[in-house]
Amino acid sequence: MSPRIMIGNDDGINSIGIDALALAAKHWGNVDVVAPSTQQTGRAKAMTFKHPLRVDDTTTRSGLPAKSYTGTPADGIFVHNHFYERPDVVLSGINSGENTSIHSILTSGTVAVAMEAGLQKIPAFAFSMDVPEEFFFKDDFPGELKESARISIELAKIFLEHATPKFWKETVFVNINFPDMINGDTEIVIAEPESYKYKNYLRENQDPSGTKYYWLWGDKREDFDKERDTYQVSFNKKIAVSPISFQDSHDLFAEAQQILDTHYKT
Repeated sequence: MSPRIMIGNDDGINSIGIDALALAAKHWGNVDVVAPSTQQTGRAKAMTFKHPLRVDDTTTRSGLPAKSYTGTPADGIFVHNHFYERPDVVLSGINSGENTSIHSILTSGTVAVAMEAGLQKIPAFAFSMDVPEEFFFKDDFPGELKESARISIELAKIFLEHATPKFWKETVFVNINFPDMINGDTEIVIAEPESYKYKNYLRENQDPSGTKYYWLWGDKREDFDKERDTYQVSFNKKIAVSPISFQDSHDLFAEAQQILDTHYKT
């Protein structure tokens, strides 16, 4: 029986990444695309309580049926479950910019879709791709999106099929990050998250009236742990798979490594 698959993100319904993921997923099961109507990067797992949600029927860039809504990424689970049956799996992405490190995991709206699903005991995956800084918050970004989407679906399938009930009981979601370019030789590794990846700060400027304003930004660190996700993706150019848990996750990483070694075929 084909699974019901929810596809969401934080880059918005017009992103090239969500379209690529949905196109790949439709060969696996019944796809429901539900995404914010506008860019919602950095909203984390915020939820909308103080104003109404507007939901519209629309399409992805390639014409797949979809629903867009005026809310946060995490709201998408509730929008989906109002209009459709509860999904068997939630796939979020492909995000413009990698979401490695605990810092980004707790900030990302794309990750928040998977996190909200996982907290509701729905198996969930977040997919993100490293891109040059000038493509942050953009609908279009470079990279081998078709191949990344194919690998995304393959990884989701093998973890759903081969992970133990204990794995899914303790794992909230699986975080998967792609380097900026991949090919048939790109290695997939199991990697624990780095603590943080940016040195954040305020940029000071002034508007035409002379009034100061401040823009939050950050520069990527270079002194990363070489075994953890940020270094593996950004410097080693590998695909990093990280099961995320709010419990002691050592056994989850060991099981994820066994699943990858035994069942993933390039």
